[in-house]
Amino acid sequence: MSGLLDITNLRIDLGQARTPVSPVGPLDLTLDVGECLGIVGESGSGKSLTLKAILDVLPEGLVRGAGTLRVMEQGKWVEPAAKDLRGRKIGLISQEPGAALDPLMRVGDLIGEIVRLHSGCSRAESKTRAIDLLRQVGVPDPEKRATFWPHELSGGLKQRIVISMALACKSEILLCDEPTTALDVTIQAQIVDLLRDLQKQHGLGIIFVTHDLALIRQIADRICIMYAGLIVETGPSAEIFKAPQHPYTRALLAALPDIEASSGNLQPIEGTPPNPTDFSVGCRFAARCALATEACRAARPLLEKTERGTMVACFHAGVAP
Repeated sequence: MSGLLDITNLRIDLGQARTPVSPVGPLDLTLDVGECLGIVGESGSGKSLTLKAILDVLPEGLVRGAGTLRVMEQGKWVEPAAKDLRGRKIGLISQEPGAALDPLMRVGDLIGEIVRLHSGCSRAESKTRAIDLLRQVGVPDPEKRATFWPHELSGGLKQRIVISMALACKSEILLCDEPTTALDVTIQAQIVDLLRDLQKQHGLGIIFVTHDLALIRQIADRICIMYAGLIVETGPSAEIFKAPQHPYTRALLAALPDIEASSGNLQPIEGTPPNPTDFSVGCRFAARCALATEACRAARPLLEKTERGTMVACFHAGVAP
């Protein structure tokens, strides 16, 4: 595979803090053509903020701090401004499709406006392109649906509209921020299949954020496990599920329901994540980890390669509790 996106030392800072406070980062991420990278973790771990930082659309009070973001353009790595990436190179698919649609615009006009904004084509050309995009994402009777208002569409159709908007200017990278969370299981499977098909057809690179381990196992080639703003384990999806090395990864997998288990009891992760404004100098999972020692509380472990081809940030990697 060839490189598509390269992020080094990315950090998200509190913009108004007197002293540097970084709820997320530093992070290193790479994405190849035709690859799906999954980012998994509890709510509040920094998954969605990471996607917003890539496009520099962070909520008020947060800013993209240190770090470099490069994309491949015509065989060369370049470091463009975020505004030059939005829509043209990178598309965003949010978990609330209704919030991404303008209730005062028919969906065909909305897609057409995006096309015109980035390509400068005529209104007639943008209308044709909008209908073609709706057809690509599997919207039935696209000519008719293009005239609908957002409130006239089901949740599944709204998400397909949002996907078509993300592809409107032939984006090469899709950032998927829990795109199936608000959908029922059947529609969820349809959206995942659609993303897979589009990935194969166009060679898209996808970063897929979710807290659903069963879902990410189906779609991701590689997985990053995030905890308290940091990646604690990363590697090929099959290896992460087969032999997780970090105690947090193992705890996440142990918390999954198992219909074949003799006991119906789930194994929750005791405790709560640390306050982002008060991270300790040591391992951020130490307070919840049964393996934690004084060494864990004194220094933060860095990602290191394992024999299985993964990377893990833990002084006790692979040790059973």
